[in-house]
Amino acid sequence: MNTIYKADSLCVPSTQDIHLSLGAYGRLTHQQAIQLALDYPPREPLLGQLSTKRLQICPQNLGQFTPELALQLKEELPHIEFRCHANVHIEAQHKIVDIADWPQEQAWFKQMAYLSHLLNAPVYTAHAGKRGQYSVAEVLQFTQAIEELFGIPVGIEGHYPTPNGKQHWLISTWAEYQQLLESKVHYALDLSHLNILAVQTNRVEWSLVHELLSSPYCLEIHLSDNHGYADQHLPLSNPHALPWWWSLLSSANPQATLFSEGKQRVPVALI
Repeated sequence: MNTIYKADSLCVPSTQDIHLSLGAYGRLTHQQAIQLALDYPPREPLLGQLSTKRLQICPQNLGQFTPELALQLKEELPHIEFRCHANVHIEAQHKIVDIADWPQEQAWFKQMAYLSHLLNAPVYTAHAGKRGQYSVAEVLQFTQAIEELFGIPVGIEGHYPTPNGKQHWLISTWAEYQQLLESKVHYALDLSHLNILAVQTNRVEWSLVHELLSSPYCLEIHLSDNHGYADQHLPLSNPHALPWWWSLLSSANPQATLFSEGKQRVPVALI
């Protein structure tokens, strides 16, 4: 499988801004990550300057994300659009909550909906979750139920195969991504996850990836790099080995928001 190609130009094949996911500053508090992004405008070698007009609140950052903090951010930074992603630490005891946990975690999702309302967030996205108790069809239905609760578009994010060959995660095969596309449920598309799927299966479903990117149901597109075996959140930095999906970005839904999830450098004093 030819998973990479060389190009003469490093221009990102998309006219859309690429925004920063605050998970790029892992192990910092939410406040530290935001301040660092604003004080030192983030860049990636292949993506160039990243936009901080939209910032994604992520579970990689430390500390509880409270209603008080949400209100503070909106008051102090009214020009920035904030949105939450996945299992942000919103309770005193941090726990992982995915779309597949909806039947048992409705109180948690209600709290997340409240925080999204305080932020005036336009969307919310979360991972599909572990395979086992529920089917892909059921978690797609859960996504619609969560969307109804939030009152804003809610997107489900697919996964990738695990190295042992087992399908540990829901939506981790090409067939299940096709099922996602046909469901007309909103979703976030993580291209680094698709890279793992491509490497593990030794093929790329080009037409499917193009349709997933261009669909009006695609809310977010997440960008980072990996070696095809784990979700490493590496920055896109090699001009001689652009990711195989690079040229397909030109077909991205113009209403979708692009986020870089590549790790940003953190000053030693803040680690």
